[in-house]
Formats: sequence, C-alpha cells, structure tokens
Amino acid sequence: MKAKAKKEIFICSISQSLIKVVKCSLANGSKHQFTDAQLETIPPNLDNKTLTEKINAIFKKMGYSNHPVIISLPRSSASCRYLKIPSLSSHEIERIANLQASRYLPYPSAELITGYQIIQSDKQGYSHVNLTIAHKELIERYIKIFKELKVANFKIILSSYGLADLYYFLRPEEQGAVIAVDIDADEAEIAVILQKKLIFSRSFKLNQQNESWQNLFIEELNKSRDAYLKEVSKEGINKVVVFDLGKNRELAAFIEKQAGLTVEILPVQEKIKFTEAALNNIANSANSFISLIGLGLEPPEESIVLLPKELKEISNRIVSRKKQIQLAAAILGIFLIWGLGMAKNLDNKAIYLEKLKIELAKIAKDAKPLEEIEKRAEVLQLRLHKKPSTLDIFSGLYQVIPNAVTLTNFSYEEDGDVVFRGQTTNLNSVFDLVTGLEKSEVFRTFSAKVRYATKKNTQAGEMIDFEVVCAKKK
Repeated sequence: MKAKAKKEIFICSISQSLIKVVKCSLANGSKHQFTDAQLETIPPNLDNKTLTEKINAIFKKMGYSNHPVIISLPRSSASCRYLKIPSLSSHEIERIANLQASRYLPYPSAELITGYQIIQSDKQGYSHVNLTIAHKELIERYIKIFKELKVANFKIILSSYGLADLYYFLRPEEQGAVIAVDIDADEAEIAVILQKKLIFSRSFKLNQQNESWQNLFIEELNKSRDAYLKEVSKEGINKVVVFDLGKNRELAAFIEKQAGLTVEILPVQEKIKFTEAALNNIANSANSFISLIGLGLEPPEESIVLLPKELKEISNRIVSRKKQIQLAAAILGIFLIWGLGMAKNLDNKAIYLEKLKIELAKIAKDAKPLEEIEKRAEVLQLRLHKKPSTLDIFSGLYQVIPNAVTLTNFSYEEDGDVVFRGQTTNLNSVFDLVTGLEKSEVFRTFSAKVRYATKKNTQAGEMIDFEVVCAKKK
C-alpha cells in the first residue's frame, strides 16, 4: 500500500536583521515533527529584491514546493490593545476594530491592517477582544515578497500567538492565567495567556551581551505585569512559563528568585519531535524559534490573520469552498457505505445501482454546484448596482437615523458617494447609524464607514462631530 503524503508547512519570520524559517511535518495520526530550521543574518533595511532572493534560497534548501506558509510578524512590528466592543457580530466587531485602530497609531484607518481574537462575550452584549494593529505598508511588503516567491497560500500572524499555541499544545488542560516568556538574541517577548487565548503581549529590546541583562529583564517583566493590570485585568498573575529547548533554565531560576514568581519550565520535546539536524540548528543558535514552532502546530483563527480586507475575503471563500466540498464528500461517503451495506441484501445488482444513482442525484441537488452559487452572486451584484434617487436616499436615511443624531450637512452626487456630517452626544449612536445604513435596502449599493468622530466641548456639554461616508460599491 502506498504511504500517505505528509502535510508540511513552512513558518517564516523576517526582522530587521534576521530571517528564520522552520519546516513542520505532520503525518496522519502522528506527533508534529520539525524537520528543518534555518537562520540567516541580513543587513538592516535590505531592499525587497535581495531579501526575496535570500528567502528563496533558504526555501529551496529546505525543499519548499507549494507548501502553505505562515509569516510570523515580530511583536515589535505591531501594536496590541485589549478592547471592549458593543457587539457580538464578527462582522461588526471587525468594522469597529478597524475604526478604533487609528486611535492607537498616528495613521488613518485606511493605512492600518487589523486582526483580532475574541476573548469572551458578556451578558450585556459586549465582546472583549485582543486587537492587533500593523501598518499597511509593512504588510504589503510581505505580500509582495511572497507573491514574488509564488507562494499561493500564506498568512501573516503576530508572533505572540505562537507562544499561546505552543503553551496550550504542551499544557492543554491548563485554565489559569500565565505569563509566557520568549528570549531572542536582541529582544524579548512576554505574553499573558488565559484559557487558550492571548490577552496581552509586549516586546522590548534586550542585549544578552550586557552583564546585567537578567536584571533588566526582571525590570521589564515587572513593567509588563503593571501594564497588564492597568490595561486588561486587576487580577494579578503569579506563574511564569519558560519554554526549554536546551536553553533558558538559568533564566527560569533567576526569575523565580528575583521576581518571587512561580516558574514552570516546559520541555518542548515532550510532545513535539525534532530531527537531529533541526534540533541542533535551534539549540545551537542564540536566537529563539519558539514562536515559529508554536505557529506551526494549529491552524490559526481567520480573525487574527493580518491581511488586507480583499485578501481576507478571498481566503474566507477558499475556506468556505473547502468546507462545502468536505460536507459533500462526507454525505457521499455515508450513502456509499449505506449502499454497500444494503447491497448484501439485494439479489438484483441493477436495483442497487439504480438506488445509488438516486441518492447521488439527491446529494447533487442539495449541495448545488459552486458555479451556480457564483452565477447567482454575479446576478445579485448587477441588481445591487441600480442607482437610487435623491428622494430614496433621504427616505432611507430618515428610517435609520438614531434619535440622538443631528445631521448638519448632506452631499450626494448622482451615482456617486453620499456624505453625512452631524453631531451626537454618544459615539455608539454613530455606529448605530452606520449599522442601520448597511442594513437599509436603499443603501444596499453603498459601503458605509465613519471617516472621523471628534469630541469637542460646547455650551450644551460634550459633543461628537462626525462624518459618515457611503461609498459606491464597485
């Protein structure tokens, strides 16, 4: 019998001075095995062409051939915030998260890429999320590089999620909050993990050539704990986990002694296999591969992927198609097994084959070809592009505008964008207006978003000036 092919995935990290790549292999029913690990130093601000050539050379050396790739974005290249968002809908959460991003980085929301993970939802209808924000220019640089490498399937994930994934792969039963630490050659990363979720992370420069680097690490560890208590939760954390791959045991003892924290050393080889060559390359390096190893263990949540909206939509369609195909295959398999079982009791094979054809026809009718779905979507898109009149616009706006909102300006060019400006005392009313517009039949051909919302003090009290743009869908 021919052996089943192993599933392989490449995880890559690109920093200012390093390229790190690991190769993970997983055969059906076996443990994860990391079969290769490569590292190469690069000069700062290397141009895209040369960087692409270097990554291509590493991939060829590691036997790359159209495998999925996960790009680990260094924590120092992104910002993270713990937010409370007034919605339980993933679509609304993503939209509000995009709007909130510009509050934390000095760029317009159009220049930022966001990803998020829902930590929990409460009874009041709020979602607590960990928001990741990266500059679009950096993400587009990665996209350009890996498209040049002809990598069709790649995702960009914050490195901190690798620490969370590795921790729960090694300790799946743990429920309490812990601090996971990862020490690289010139920086360190700290992640707070609770119930299989990343709820806080931070990175800082750390020069291990400095004789007092361990003391500096303790100072930054305490700063991170203070920031976590201020931004996320008032409940303290007293446990630290250190991942062991032949290093960091001395640091673990130092943390326990100097910071007064319980430290657990997690042997990474407990559940994960490494080839001798891969383990030697990892253990003998001053740099850490921990976050890359973690990102190779489990498929990432789509919401944490840092890609532009249009690429996310393509990725979601691919996932949806795969699920439909898997469902159809599962249904077909059930009927085939049922048919084979029934065949033993059928004297006439022709009757059995006819029965099987009928069942297959039912499956085809229920599943419906994806081409038909796409054709209907195209027809729907054509219908959506009928332009509304000015009276329609006013009528639709009147039906959805919240009582707390006062409009001060309106502009609409026929078959163009619609712009509303107004005031309100409550920011949520602005989001309610946008949500109402998106659900309105009149505005179905428009994409609504808040361009700005600015607080100001007036004689009547604090007011919020805002502008909503309804852009014509292409």
